[in-house]
Amino acid sequence: MRHHFTHRNHRLTLAAGRMAIGLAAATLIVTVSACGTKENAKPETAAAIASATPAPSVAMDSASTGASVNAGMGAMAMTGDPDHDFLRMMTDHHKGMILMAHETIESKVKLGVKPIATRLDKEQDAEMDQMTTMLEQQFKDPYAPKVTADNQAMADQLKGKSGSEYDRTFLENVIKHHEQAVKMIDAYLPTAKMPKLKKMAEKMKAVQSAEIAEFKKRLTK
Repeated sequence: MRHHFTHRNHRLTLAAGRMAIGLAAATLIVTVSACGTKENAKPETAAAIASATPAPSVAMDSASTGASVNAGMGAMAMTGDPDHDFLRMMTDHHKGMILMAHETIESKVKLGVKPIATRLDKEQDAEMDQMTTMLEQQFKDPYAPKVTADNQAMADQLKGKSGSEYDRTFLENVIKHHEQAVKMIDAYLPTAKMPKLKKMAEKMKAVQSAEIAEFKKRLTK
């Protein structure tokens, strides 16, 4: 009988221990969710920025700060710093726009959107240079922007097209690309720490929002 009660008490102790761990974990989750500080918002901010682009899923490592976010930006290791992560993801995003612009500019066929492609190439190339410089100077990060799978797919949609069909596809893809950028910027701005980068992001949003309106209007003509 004594053995029976000892075994039963052991099981109760284990159960109580598990419950305590569960309550502690739940409390931690609620505390982190409720906290509005930039420090605690870092992983969520990185995930929000990354998920602004089309993706099959967004997966975060339980370690959070060093999480890998799988999104339209690809599997990118998050640093936990919203400025650093935004710079990396936005330079990749710009790289994709530059790819589409170059394909259009270098096309041998006559295209009505070539002047637009030239303008976008100049705008985004200059911004990408500024952002890579910030990465190097502020974070000692010699990051090399890359074309993501989602942006490569946009560029591939242009292949084999010509004339008005090419023009329409290009404008539709640029609109989609710009809308992604605006969402990324909206996710980033509430946690921005670098005044210079915040100002640059706000300007990018204003310019790209105006271009979205411009290109949508052009598509209705």
